[in-house]
Amino acid sequence: MADRNLPLYAASDKAPRRLLKPADLVDNFTAALYKVAPYRACAHGCRYCDGRAEKYYVEGDFERDIQIREDIPSRLAAELPSLRERGMIAFGSGVTDPYQPCEAEKNLTGQAASILADHAEASGKAVGPAGSLSEADLFGKSTAPCVPSGLVMTKSALALRDLPAWKRLNERSGFMLLVSLTSLDEEVRELMEPGASSFEERLALLKAYKEAGCLTGILAMPFLPGLSDDEASIRRLYEAATAVGVDYLMPGGLTLRPGRQKELYLATLAKARPELLAPTKELFQENRPSGMPTGASLRRLSARIASVRRDYHLPYLMPHEALTRLLPPHDAFRVLLRHMAELYKERHIDTSALMRSAQAYDDWLLGLRREFRRHRKLPATWLEERFAEGLHGGEFFKVLANQKLERFAAAVLLEGATFDFISLKLRPSNVSRET
Repeated sequence: MADRNLPLYAASDKAPRRLLKPADLVDNFTAALYKVAPYRACAHGCRYCDGRAEKYYVEGDFERDIQIREDIPSRLAAELPSLRERGMIAFGSGVTDPYQPCEAEKNLTGQAASILADHAEASGKAVGPAGSLSEADLFGKSTAPCVPSGLVMTKSALALRDLPAWKRLNERSGFMLLVSLTSLDEEVRELMEPGASSFEERLALLKAYKEAGCLTGILAMPFLPGLSDDEASIRRLYEAATAVGVDYLMPGGLTLRPGRQKELYLATLAKARPELLAPTKELFQENRPSGMPTGASLRRLSARIASVRRDYHLPYLMPHEALTRLLPPHDAFRVLLRHMAELYKERHIDTSALMRSAQAYDDWLLGLRREFRRHRKLPATWLEERFAEGLHGGEFFKVLANQKLERFAAAVLLEGATFDFISLKLRPSNVSRET
């Protein structure tokens, strides 16, 4: 009889027909066009994991019955040569970690890293930041649209093993490492993330990738009520993030969807921290399908986070400089508009005109994408060339229909300016973040 304390692995027979199936539009969270998950479920065993919820239909014991997609490397290698849209591939999801314990043996993510790096180097040309788009030679074949950038989301120091490969990819098309980290208290980690790397190891991981020239960020979510959501704990995390030089830190609170996720979390508290059980139940008494706590508790947490953020120059959204490094111009601008709307809204600035333009731009970009995908005989460079044509011919600005935003877009897309998420001001292309 199998030892119930050990993970059970099973090959997955539910692989979709295409591995690199592009989204209609890049999302605001990861900015990825493609998403790859070598595993499903996760042996890190985090007691709060949203992936346990019934909504995601993960079969079996979430932290033991790990589905392994053995064919990920071969499918990636087969599909890359015919890839038609430049974008970012994200490894990981809300229901898995690409560097969970079985990766040490299976090496699926590691193989994928090497395949992507080899493919990028074989292209023969680095794909750097977009910068100014005023020169025609930035379009066409020189943009190498078939070379994707990469992003990894993990809470495992095992990712250090593949730093050489991800560094090679970064030097060609860009790479970002996002590490989940919500506390520096190892007792919290041992209780709530028993199978994950220590917080010290995760900080060392971030430092190593940053020193290698990669973009890095922290997913500081969820801050756990009574365990890691007090102002002192949040401040210690921001201090550590600043010390290792991450590019941004995205904070967030706990969600508990009714069912398996909520039941396990409350059972963990009942056993280890019974004094937190009643107040936690009160926070989640509404049993919302989304798992969100009461509005009052959200506002209190937001206020604590905001009081800390004011003392640190760390964006809470993927910064514009990162977007221009990782994405083609049309996608970088799409995410930038959505980030701007969130930043302005937080400062109580009316965003209605901006959102109308952002939606109009989404509709226009989606139309271009659908035309490109319908006509497979169009060259792989068509989408980026069509965007350049719309930009230089004026169609792009007619879509925005907003004079103030048109001037902003011209500075960003034609002059290479970047938008600072702290000051909410444009920086000319020759001014660094540090200045």
